[in-house]
Amino acid sequence: MLAIEGGKPVRETPIVARPVVYSEEVLQAVADVLKSGVLTAQHGKWVKAFEAELASFLGVRHALAVSNGTTAIHTALKAVGVGPGDEVITTPFTFAASATAVLHANAVPVFADIDRETLNLDPASVEEKITDKTKAVVVVHLAGMPAEMDAFMKIAERYGVKIVEDTAQALGAEYRGRRVGSIGHISTFSLYATKHITSGEGGAVATDVAAYAERARLIRAHGEVGKYSYELLGYNYRMTEMQGVLAYYQLRQLPEMQRRREAYVKVLLEELAPLEGDLLTVPKPRPYMRHAWHLVQILLAVERLKKPRDYVVEALRAEGVGNVFVAYPTPLYKTPLFQRREGHGIGCPWACPYYGRRTEYKPLPNAEWAAERVVTLLVMPNLTEQDAADTAAALKKVLTVLRR
Repeated sequence: MLAIEGGKPVRETPIVARPVVYSEEVLQAVADVLKSGVLTAQHGKWVKAFEAELASFLGVRHALAVSNGTTAIHTALKAVGVGPGDEVITTPFTFAASATAVLHANAVPVFADIDRETLNLDPASVEEKITDKTKAVVVVHLAGMPAEMDAFMKIAERYGVKIVEDTAQALGAEYRGRRVGSIGHISTFSLYATKHITSGEGGAVATDVAAYAERARLIRAHGEVGKYSYELLGYNYRMTEMQGVLAYYQLRQLPEMQRRREAYVKVLLEELAPLEGDLLTVPKPRPYMRHAWHLVQILLAVERLKKPRDYVVEALRAEGVGNVFVAYPTPLYKTPLFQRREGHGIGCPWACPYYGRRTEYKPLPNAEWAAERVVTLLVMPNLTEQDAADTAAALKKVLTVLRR
């Protein structure tokens, strides 16, 4: 009997995914920052050290720390020149920031469909959506799975659009031997608490293009080029020194944390293999990709189950799988923000006179298919191989009982 129906759970103590515990060295470094009184990046060393470490890790010339992943995307879009009257194509199957940052740039988000095998943007669908208004494509490496960057860079060359890599969920992933975040024209990262490395909140922008980096620096700090002299409309998107020291040490730990993630996922996938193709499917990287495993996305064969997907999620939680949730239950274009198109209060950017068009958000079949059946596991470096085995056991139990 399922635990949700009164049976004995697979795990008495629920699985909880947490960030890695900070070492004494890191705690001492944070204490030193506090004691120094130097809390801002302008006068400190840790944000600069993190930026240098990230640039080296990615193999790019420029990396800039910012306040979070959303401001990173906004900064990147503004840095490549996105503004009123422009369209930016992205995926509807992701966190809202990939599209709302386009609105913050006063541009119009356009949604393309996804690939059912990877759940990432489908390059062919993106190409169909390109118009004379298209300025950029925000390519999300969803869940840690690299997107098909060769195809997107060919589209960029063909149509003169900019590729912004949204690498919030994929730090450390690789595509044909290159780190994701080093392939597009500019890339963005999140350092939120659940990401591969965390400073609580935080983000970064990376690029090989000096002009984009310089513009991003101005956007990050009020557009100020000299004391009280302002070149352009900027923001206060700066990272603090306390965030910088955490981010620096976390980045140095990333290879070990990634090894732990991969060990967890290896056991999970091995244990789930008997259900693969029957009751579920797990999108897996192609041979030329290295997945960063921020999330494991499980696609249920919902037509073979007696209960809906959300019941499965609740049943798994009752079995002790505390790191299960749904990412993402609704394509972005179906949410109230994009249905109402209120934007900046008077309908901009959709009603912007520089745009002059009417946007319709039509259904995208693959995105809606995925949203109906996806079940998500958050992967963190504290999870063990036993956690993976127990999670697989809970899935087998729940899906077997609920099978039609």
